[in-house]
Amino acid sequence: MDTLIEERMTEADAIEAHRLIQEGRAAALAGDTFAARTAFRRATELDSSNAEAWLGLSGVVPILAEKCDHLRHVLVLEPGNSDAQASLAYVEKLIGDGLQIAPSQRTQERRATGDASPLLAAPDPQPTAVAETLYCYNHSDRETGLCCVQCSRPICYACAQLTPVGQICPECRKARRPANYQFNTGNALVGGLVALGIGVLASIAVVFIAQLPFLGLFLAIAAGPTVGELAVRASDKLTRTKRGRGMQAAVAGGLVVGTLPLLIILLLAPSLMTAIGVLYTVLAATTAATRLR
Repeated sequence: MDTLIEERMTEADAIEAHRLIQEGRAAALAGDTFAARTAFRRATELDSSNAEAWLGLSGVVPILAEKCDHLRHVLVLEPGNSDAQASLAYVEKLIGDGLQIAPSQRTQERRATGDASPLLAAPDPQPTAVAETLYCYNHSDRETGLCCVQCSRPICYACAQLTPVGQICPECRKARRPANYQFNTGNALVGGLVALGIGVLASIAVVFIAQLPFLGLFLAIAAGPTVGELAVRASDKLTRTKRGRGMQAAVAGGLVVGTLPLLIILLLAPSLMTAIGVLYTVLAATTAATRLR
């Protein structure tokens, strides 16, 4: 009984933490860093293993050393988090340049302390000249006061992606992704064609497997993941280990299309043979999609 109560409390805390994270993001984009800090800190207290909460908190604290601590905590929870990796490198560079407080929050610190804060000892970064009225480069009809901290182009609220070093535009966010997640149509086409060829060849063998009543089920369970893994390895070799949703759809889709003739044949066969063909196809496509995340 106690265990059940604890599980329900944990689930409720996780739901509340998620709500606070959304609230913190909205407050940060609206410029209310105090409300954002309050929401993100409360989220980390409720769910200390939530990397999104720590990442959000790192974006609204002014002191760079504190940003570093939070970003390193994110990387302990999610070592492959590309946003945290890129932001940590940028924050460490600012610290190396002699700054102690984030450039975007120096004005707030100056107003709050009347220029008396020791954190303002380093010189101000050079201001960037901007037009008097800014419009989002993605939506020319939307006036905005936000600019991407990386490329300085104006962006609207809908386009802004909140990061620990400020808001960035969708293009800069995409460029921050690891190289193997930056793929193009050609990569997806190569992966899909490779998977299609492997799917066609493997389906010929599955036709014979499906003719073995119950043994065929066990063989299909083994063959599906094996073919999926083979398609992923072949795709990796030709595309230099490209990953992402596009590659998942291309390779998994290629396997399914390559197996369609088999499924059409088995639909005319006894139900057990059809089940074997469907099971093999699902396992192969699922394995490929899972490996290419």
